[in-house]
Amino acid sequence: MRRKAVVLTALVSVFLAINASCSRRKQAEENTQEKYGRGTEYFMGLRSMQMGEEAKGRRQLRTASKCANLLIARKAKEELARYEDGIDTRIKALSALYEEYKDEAALLPLCRELFTNKEYARLISVTEGLDLATCHNNIAYYRLCSMNEKHDSRFSQEFLAWCTGRPFERLQYSLYSELAAAPKVVRMLSLIYTRNYGSAYPLTKEFLEGGGKVTAQIVSAIGKCLLYGSAESAENAAYMEKHASSAPAGCQFYFYFYAARLYDRAKGRQDKAGECYKAALATAKDASGKPDGKLYDNALWYYLMSALDVSPEAAVKVLERYRDKWHDPYYYDDFLDSLSYRLLSGQFWGLYIRAADLLGGFASKESTAKFNYVSARLLQEGIYKPKDMDAENEASSRMNAVLDSGTDIYYRMLAASRLGVGRTELGERLKLLRQDLTFERDEEAEELLLGYADFGFPEKIYDEWQNHKDSLGMDTVRKLSSFLFSCGKNQESYYTQSIRMAARKLNNSETALSGLDDSLYALSYPRSFSAKVSEHCAEYKVDEHLMYALIRSESFFDPAVISSAGAIGLTQLMEMTAGDVAKKLKMTKYDLTDSGTNIRFGSYYISEMIRRLDGSQIFAVFAYNAGITRVRNWSLSFRDELKNKGETLPNDIFLEMLPISETREYGRKIVGAATIYGLLYYELSPEEVISRIMG
Repeated sequence: MRRKAVVLTALVSVFLAINASCSRRKQAEENTQEKYGRGTEYFMGLRSMQMGEEAKGRRQLRTASKCANLLIARKAKEELARYEDGIDTRIKALSALYEEYKDEAALLPLCRELFTNKEYARLISVTEGLDLATCHNNIAYYRLCSMNEKHDSRFSQEFLAWCTGRPFERLQYSLYSELAAAPKVVRMLSLIYTRNYGSAYPLTKEFLEGGGKVTAQIVSAIGKCLLYGSAESAENAAYMEKHASSAPAGCQFYFYFYAARLYDRAKGRQDKAGECYKAALATAKDASGKPDGKLYDNALWYYLMSALDVSPEAAVKVLERYRDKWHDPYYYDDFLDSLSYRLLSGQFWGLYIRAADLLGGFASKESTAKFNYVSARLLQEGIYKPKDMDAENEASSRMNAVLDSGTDIYYRMLAASRLGVGRTELGERLKLLRQDLTFERDEEAEELLLGYADFGFPEKIYDEWQNHKDSLGMDTVRKLSSFLFSCGKNQESYYTQSIRMAARKLNNSETALSGLDDSLYALSYPRSFSAKVSEHCAEYKVDEHLMYALIRSESFFDPAVISSAGAIGLTQLMEMTAGDVAKKLKMTKYDLTDSGTNIRFGSYYISEMIRRLDGSQIFAVFAYNAGITRVRNWSLSFRDELKNKGETLPNDIFLEMLPISETREYGRKIVGAATIYGLLYYELSPEEVISRIMG
């Protein structure tokens, strides 16, 4: 009797629990529907369509098409058009969409549908009057293919304008390849596009001497051909310079620009190169004569690199003259990284600090932080001993400027380590990495994306996020990234999408974060695959914060990624390297796209690099990217040279002197990320992490 009572009580408990769960689920659904109003029907319609309930789905989408959120309403209309049966009804629906919205986002699917179904006349009609030099290139392609099919008398003229009025790309080449005949200038452009510079070279001279109508795109293509298709650099440079003065507006820049680059290639002609770069800067204008900042920055970047080829001193002189005239300071980060390397490897210590002073207020925050940090270290280590400066105070001042620089992680973490800043203070000083001063919230886009999360459509979030990433607030991104991260347990690719979204917002936030405890930090620096990382780091005695930093930097936690060089998976191992590891682990079969296997191999490999490089984690990091032989050679070369002068080279300065820019940047990424992982999860200060990695 007592047993029956116990069973009955248990059944009642189960029933009550199920009933409560159902009530909570129902309440959650009601709250969600109340939150999205008529927009709910869009998400429910998507679900109905997925389940094959098309009649129901259409009804729901039609209701959603009247939603107050115009973006959701448009999405509903697009879905309805996509699910229309029959070619005519689908074209009619897409035509109605274009008539309503009159933008390229609506025109492109209409053109695609018309082209697929060989409705060439209708496609030509709907694209009438478009500017083929500025419209979506696919739309221009569909129009011109249709004109060709219909033998439209305007085809030749419009095809020529399309090919010469914008960069000659894959679609232009594709249509050109189908034609029986085409203008010589288009043949020349196609040869240059396919890098058949030798065949194109005589056509360039023929075109210019024949008085052909030049455009900016044609001159740019000719410049590339002369640059890469002939060894007569000085002669070709003079040829381009000769044509510059009589060229129309918008073309002069390209004549001077490529003349300068050709003079750069000719031995002993850097003086002429400099003159032509200056002329290019003066003529960096579009066809209407309006100054073009992108052209200006491109020419100035090459001018600076040209000066650096002469000497670091020459580069600093050009830098001093033009640093207040560039438009996008971030465009010059790679030049400034090269300048930093050349100054350090050439031991121009005083000139390095001079350059750091020149950059303040003009260079990007990243480059300014780099030069300030390295300058401070040169002073701290006594590598540079100024006569008219209090080295200690100057170094401290520069370090504090780096820590508060509003830039990325690496140099700020190094500065925090040198200043002995603890976690609490550091959290306050890292509430804002780089502020997005142009942010404008798009509430409709936020509602759409949050709806995808609330109604369970993770597959739709990332692509839509890319369309609206500059207009989504921090709270929205936190929710979306967190949702995708939770979906990663079932589909690992969502881990990568989650981290990309969070990391971008972390580095471009519109307001301050709550500090290191802000979830954006954890989402940007997650511990995905934690069980496997813990297991194999313990097995091979690798610090977990280092391993997470390596995985994040190598693959952004994407287990299926394969690089252009053939590196595979989370830790980006090459097949040859993996084969060597497999032999040592006595494994005959393995799959590098399997997350557990890849983490095991990567953990073993980095542990081997550390062991073979006398326990140095930072040298192992360099070797992981550039190979162990190179790292050993670099170390011997730099350290022996300084040792002869009675000087030492700390590893943070050694990093800046590595001759491969990719390895320098790789080292920065790993150290910066490892420091954040140490702070977030392992109660390690920047000083502790950097001391362990840098030695």
